[in-house]
Amino acid sequence: MTTCAHRDDAGSYVLRALPDDEHERFAAHLATCDGCRREVADLQMAADTLPLAAVQVGPPPELRDRIMAIVHSEAELLNAAGARTDEPAAAAAAKAPRRKRRWSLSLRPLPAAIAASALVAAGVIGGVVLTGADNTKTVTGTVRIASAPTAQASLLLSDDATKLEVRRMPPPPSGKVYQVWLKRPNQDPAPTTALFRTDANGSADVEIQRGRLKGVEQVLVTAEPDGGSMAPTSAPVIVASPA
Repeated sequence: MTTCAHRDDAGSYVLRALPDDEHERFAAHLATCDGCRREVADLQMAADTLPLAAVQVGPPPELRDRIMAIVHSEAELLNAAGARTDEPAAAAAAKAPRRKRRWSLSLRPLPAAIAASALVAAGVIGGVVLTGADNTKTVTGTVRIASAPTAQASLLLSDDATKLEVRRMPPPPSGKVYQVWLKRPNQDPAPTTALFRTDANGSADVEIQRGRLKGVEQVLVTAEPDGGSMAPTSAPVIVASPA
């Protein structure tokens, strides 16, 4: 387990609960910190395997509308009350100006065990919304593993999220993890934090990013050292073209 001062940001990073600037700083930090990369990889695997833990049941069509109505209502109330409404008055008066608390799900500074529980809750909620997404496009990928001729990979692209589903896929080699990369024209593959291992049945459902892919010509999967890499160290085992 890492003792890095940034460790408490790992859970928020996996849940994409950090502001854009902090998200970018933590992503840059991952390039230099093995401990935080392992922490992110462990939490990411917990989040990635959540869809396998429950039977996927399509929600009523009106469920998403109700959820979004509540979200928008709470946001409007907070905005009308003022930017500093959610800060304790005594603390604001006693201390120097501090960064205001964000109206978002944050895992800091919870221990890793509690962070994992929060991932479970977020994953269940997210699974319902994704399952009910409209206009989902499915793209069949190519699995390049000679020893697994029946392995399958598919990209599910919707307005809410882009997901990768694999079936009958062998596990990565010992000490390694599968990592997803995004390849744009005339550019090297860009790393993502989508790291995963398959379950006993060779299955995994992996969220790559929120929303549809833009400008990406290929989605690649390689086997990388635990914690992931900043550049591919092996040939792709999955290739899919979302365009």
